[in-house]
Amino acid sequence: MLASELPVYRDTFELVSLLVDYVAIFPKSHRYTIGEKMTNVSLELFEYLQLANRAADNKPARAKYLEGFLIKFELLKVLLRLCNEKRIITVKQTAKLATYTEKIGRQVTAWKNK
Repeated sequence: MLASELPVYRDTFELVSLLVDYVAIFPKSHRYTIGEKMTNVSLELFEYLQLANRAADNKPARAKYLEGFLIKFELLKVLLRLCNEKRIITVKQTAKLATYTEKIGRQVTAWKNK
């Protein structure tokens, strides 16, 4: 199965798409620091999904890639929390992103434990 067909891939794509839109309207003082870091970390998530999907027959390798995904994902969630606390993004935007982060976290954890 192609990674792009996985539900977690589609949800991650939606999350990254929202982040890119939100970062575009960040204040200039945060766009090139926090915003750029968030964009880069979120794009790295796709690499881990691709690697985990290709390692479908090798459970230890797949688990390693999914663990890497979860580490980057936790960093992304910290950056999102920072944006919320500094009022860089609105409460409504935070809630929308939280919906995706919760779904993605559950899916990747279940995949890792499978």
